Amino acid sequence: MNSFEEIFDLMKKNLDITDVARKSWIEPIKPLKLNGNVAVLYVQASFVKQIIQENYTHIFKKHLSDILGFEVNIDVQCDEDLTTEQRLVINPIPELEDDKIIVDKLTQSLEGSNYQHTFDTFIEGDSNKLAYAACKAAAQCQNNYNPLYIYGNSGLGKTHLLSAVRNEISKTHPELNIKLVPADNFINDFVNSIRLDKTADFKNSYRGADVLLVDDVQLFSRAKESQQELFNIFNELHSNGKQVIFTSDRPPKEINNIDQRLKSRFEWGLLADIAIPEFETRLAIIQRKAKLMNLEMNHTIAEFLAEKLKNNIRQLEGAIIKINALSVVTGVSPTIAMARNVVEEIIDDEKNIPAPLTVERVINEVASIYGISEEDIRSKKRSADISTARQIAIYVVHKITKLSYVEIGKEFGNRDHSTIVYAINKVKDIIVKDKGYRDTVEDTIRNVENI
Repeated sequence: MNSFEEIFDLMKKNLDITDVARKSWIEPIKPLKLNGNVAVLYVQASFVKQIIQENYTHIFKKHLSDILGFEVNIDVQCDEDLTTEQRLVINPIPELEDDKIIVDKLTQSLEGSNYQHTFDTFIEGDSNKLAYAACKAAAQCQNNYNPLYIYGNSGLGKTHLLSAVRNEISKTHPELNIKLVPADNFINDFVNSIRLDKTADFKNSYRGADVLLVDDVQLFSRAKESQQELFNIFNELHSNGKQVIFTSDRPPKEINNIDQRLKSRFEWGLLADIAIPEFETRLAIIQRKAKLMNLEMNHTIAEFLAEKLKNNIRQLEGAIIKINALSVVTGVSPTIAMARNVVEEIIDDEKNIPAPLTVERVINEVASIYGISEEDIRSKKRSADISTARQIAIYVVHKITKLSYVEIGKEFGNRDHSTIVYAINKVKDIIVKDKGYRDTVEDTIRNVENI
């Protein structure tokens, strides 16, 4: 036996576990290396790491120690533990990926969920009605909305809709060339095409599309040359009547460092936002997800989850997957107690990423620095010192919490989201020009994080 992979494969064969547990938790593991007496294992998702740590590492330790003849410790790592470069070493992005690889990545849900991103599995509600209707029309090749620009916070179903458009057109018009690509893949493909002297192949690949679907276009803000290429591709496709759909986490006017010409193209057609789903929609998502996983869950548990988890769809899906995992491992049907523990974990995780920071702490710290009251920062007063302090507080809250622009606005005297965006952008601009100002902002962030 000349590799750790072979040793780990041998160990897997000796595990006395159910087929479901093996497929759900053991097969996704990649054995990375044996570092001295430490077996380093990798799984993509953090919840899979947690399941393995809680239920299987002691079994791995025993079997590997028996095979190797010395005591072995287990180190399970996931994407959250690794840098971008380390993740790419484990899961490299293919050069100039073909459509199938990209679509498989986008349409694949969390591990073990067997979830297909189609219109049938998308739950329509008031929060996404316009975006859903526009995508349905695009999937029927009506070209009524071209380009179509869908925006909303992460985890609300934008990628699901893109994949649904792609799947529907592929089914009804298999002759059409559909290009579905995340923005970072587009940028990666473009950079590789230059590096490998394959720019002609790159242009032919994208300009030959009958339908172009680009996910997370806000990421183009960091890639000026790729912006120009997307601009040229869009112009050619649009002038030839080809459907183009973009998604983003914000409207075009709020994306910084995007060329104005490209930003104007985003705004040519229909802008459709997706908001946080209302209770009825969240409940329907939970019930559909549980059904697709063959998970028996009573209505009381579903309502409890829908009431407690409000931020995004991924929260709901993560909760169902975790409950299903616990049910498989323990052999116990889902209970309210089980659901409550899962919800507390999710909410606690959010509070602790990056740390249990609060708006109150930020406002208190900034008020102390500028010698003003916390009430002044939240007030409508517009004197220079209060306005400066308020803008820095808004920027710091945006920087170190997961609050949306709307939520931040509510914390600062019910200001609208455009005021919050203006404050954040102004601080960003001054930081570049004024070292003393930048030091104040950075000190504020450090002080709050260390409280």
